[in-house]
Amino acid sequence: MTPAFKIEANGEDVTKQLQAGLSSISFSDEDGNQSDEITIKIAGDFKRPQYEDELKLWLGYEETSLFYCGLFLVQTTERDRFSLTITATGADFSQALKEKRDLSYEKLSLEDIAQIVADRHGLKLKSDYEDMQITHLSQTNEGDLAFMKRLADVYNGLFSIKNDTLILMKRTKETKKSGELPVFEIDVKECSGGTPNIKHANKTLYSSCTATWHDTKENAVKSVTVGNGDPILKLDGQFKTPAEAQAKAEAKLERAKRGIKSGSISMYGKEIYAGGTLKLTGAGEDDGEYSIKSVRHSFDGGWSMDIEIEN
Repeated sequence: MTPAFKIEANGEDVTKQLQAGLSSISFSDEDGNQSDEITIKIAGDFKRPQYEDELKLWLGYEETSLFYCGLFLVQTTERDRFSLTITATGADFSQALKEKRDLSYEKLSLEDIAQIVADRHGLKLKSDYEDMQITHLSQTNEGDLAFMKRLADVYNGLFSIKNDTLILMKRTKETKKSGELPVFEIDVKECSGGTPNIKHANKTLYSSCTATWHDTKENAVKSVTVGNGDPILKLDGQFKTPAEAQAKAEAKLERAKRGIKSGSISMYGKEIYAGGTLKLTGAGEDDGEYSIKSVRHSFDGGWSMDIEIEN
């Protein structure tokens, strides 16, 4: 198939203007609180864009369709004798998201808290944490971006901001990867060289996790254990309710299990998003589902990509 792209600058389609002199486009799609980024290299005397000009990018194939990569704001431009290089970052990561705040949240669900943050920045929300009740939570001298990343880490969630939407989703539900996350299937025959690069880490594989909570009625410290068997992971800190202790123990156990297997896949360009689930087949013992940490697209006449994954 024939690789194709489309670029709009401040709402104007400039694809035809770029096609003759385009050297390359790279697009880094990240999971988490790191901004997505595009770099465009153009040969010839192409007009330099201004700081924070808006760029929209689509990638795909002429015979099928193009997928929308996102809205980006120009950060730097660099010209040498032969070409102009433009770097732009995801528009959703504004300075306001990094502004330090001192706030407290009382008797709300984790989804409610995410909605408050989303509303503060005019973002839509996609979340499935409506059942995670929070007794008290402090945001002290902390920007909303760092705050949401911290919550995602504590509760084993996936956090990102893409295309005017704040995303806070569970990585797992009932010990299985969340069905709410997009799933992409790849057979090893699609990979460059016919094989992915998968690393097995020498980590302790915990079978259970124990957390303690304070029973105010009995004035006693009690414990909650999730999972079954040894080795047991101990979660430091006392929590106010058994539900909170259990939720954090489940998240801690899931985080401890992550990264046992990790690796990278190189292949032809395809519509795949960071933050989704990759289902790998044809890899023998490495078959299974992985979280997609990042996808780096390269367009230079052909379209290829490198995908970073972990279990």
